[in-house]
Amino acid sequence: MPKLFIRLRSPATASEEGGYDVLSAWMIIDDADAVRAHGETDFRGLSDLIDPNAAWLKDPANVIVTVPSEYVLGITCDVPGRTAGQIRRALPFVVEEFVTTDIERMHLAHGEIRRGAPVRCSLVERTLLEDWLACLAELHVHPGFLLPETELLPVAAGQVSVLFDGDLALVRTPDQSATVDRDNLAIALNALPAERLLLINGDLAPLERARLDPGVAITHMETSGLAADSTLGFLAAQAEARRSAVNLLQGAYRPRQQASPYWLQWRAAAALAAVWVVVALASNVIEALHASRQADRLEAESVALYRDIYPGTTRITNVRRQMQAAMGERAGTGAGLIDNLGHLAAAVTADSSIQSLNYALDRGELAVDLFIPGYEELDQLKERLVTRGVQVDIASAEQQGRGVRARVRVREAGQGA
Repeated sequence: MPKLFIRLRSPATASEEGGYDVLSAWMIIDDADAVRAHGETDFRGLSDLIDPNAAWLKDPANVIVTVPSEYVLGITCDVPGRTAGQIRRALPFVVEEFVTTDIERMHLAHGEIRRGAPVRCSLVERTLLEDWLACLAELHVHPGFLLPETELLPVAAGQVSVLFDGDLALVRTPDQSATVDRDNLAIALNALPAERLLLINGDLAPLERARLDPGVAITHMETSGLAADSTLGFLAAQAEARRSAVNLLQGAYRPRQQASPYWLQWRAAAALAAVWVVVALASNVIEALHASRQADRLEAESVALYRDIYPGTTRITNVRRQMQAAMGERAGTGAGLIDNLGHLAAAVTADSSIQSLNYALDRGELAVDLFIPGYEELDQLKERLVTRGVQVDIASAEQQGRGVRARVRVREAGQGA
């Protein structure tokens, strides 16, 4: 996707006419890392430039903003602590000695925290930071990176990097960074301990070279493409440096997260699936409640039937076992009234009705008067019972109206007649 780079050149102050007074340079780079457009402008120019409806601008990762290093204190310090959490909590107390104002008025951002390693920090006044963010928000710009300019300069042990920018120079060492007037550059470089000097997009004047320590090696960084076009072009080309630079957007200023395109593509399907899951769960709950009510109803009917058969019963804990005991059976024997009723219930179809039941305990025989649609259905009933291992005798059967009234004797196989 294209990327928008904005270099804010000054603080952002609210204007009486609306908007903000701020100087800036901008650059849009396409997918091939080629400059699509660039320029220098003010707030009104940026407002005309930026299309808030552009899809690629809605992703904070595609918007990188730099701010003047002269307003940001960059330091590297050693912080005590055995864990990253302890170091993070101790950091404000350590950096407080480097600022002359109340630390509560400053926003502290830091780089990677590792035990036993110095921590790179950037401090900026909260009001200044919030003004820049408010200005960008009014432009409908929500950056993923807000970086001090010097954070994008190359850094190496024993090296001072200098990026020439007109009458100014951006200077960085492994421990410090600053924006220096060109007239004072030689003095600033002499004050920095360095083994070598890396010059970018410019060169020292003869008088500046004469003031340097002769032991300092001077090299020039070869730049090409957009890195050689301007200071902003060089900063924009430092993609790898951007990932390790101290991003001021931390804590309360952390950029909003952009939903991934993959998730946006499948969000509707996921929402529909979630609805179906909810519906399925609700259906299962309803079925479970219905089954529970049915079980309670059948249990109540069983208890009522037992009390009707044995009216003297005072306590019922398990209807089936108590019925078996009352009928002279033992649980698990596989014979008796309960089992015969089970076979009969499985064999009788919904179009038949049982008129009466009579159980002979001594023979283990269940006599059933039933009304069935016809003789063919009666033969099918007998076959179903026989396949269940039940002996069946049809004592009588006669046509009665639109059906057949029959008397059937049922007993477990092996029981005497």
